[in-house]
Amino acid sequence: MIKKVFEKPLNLLETIFFLDFIKGLAVTFKQGVSKTITTHYPYEKLTPPKRFRGFFGHKIVDGFEPQPAFDEWVERMKIEPQKGASRCVVCYLCKKACPVPDLFEIDGKKLENGKKVVSVFNMNLMLCTFCGLCVDACPVDCLFQSDIHETASFTRRDAILDLQKLETIGKSWQQRREEEPDRIWIDDEARDVLWRENKLKLPKVDNA
Repeated sequence: MIKKVFEKPLNLLETIFFLDFIKGLAVTFKQGVSKTITTHYPYEKLTPPKRFRGFFGHKIVDGFEPQPAFDEWVERMKIEPQKGASRCVVCYLCKKACPVPDLFEIDGKKLENGKKVVSVFNMNLMLCTFCGLCVDACPVDCLFQSDIHETASFTRRDAILDLQKLETIGKSWQQRREEEPDRIWIDDEARDVLWRENKLKLPKVDNA
């Protein structure tokens, strides 16, 4: 059985004094005088959580590589790690895991001792969906996604991340945020600042 629902007719008072119209204006005026919770971008910028999926970067060799996985892959791929350079072992797993593998251009340079180092690592972000599958596939915690989220540019050339740019992003990340706890929010105070909790009054929850 289908029940037909009809619009409730206005009573005499609602018709004379436009009560429905006044109720709607009350909501408008209430929101008009309340404090805004929006960010005045680009004059005001918020730092995304550590797990944010922004621009990609390469972590560099600094003595804190994941062990024993890093040494095993270095031996398997015959890589010679360069201090202060990318951890990439040229395994191509990131490219294989990517739904659009053509966005990667990876190559290694052979050294005189028979070993090699990564020499080319280009990422065309115009083809990227920022799904993070390549990051998950990296066996040595080299490729990661940073908190850089301003991806707009005037030229397509800026959408190409080469090895130098990836290493620069990685060095900055390791200095700024590598030591932070691996959780969505650094602490409750940081969460309050990011989401304007003092204005929005959101309930506190554990985001560990």
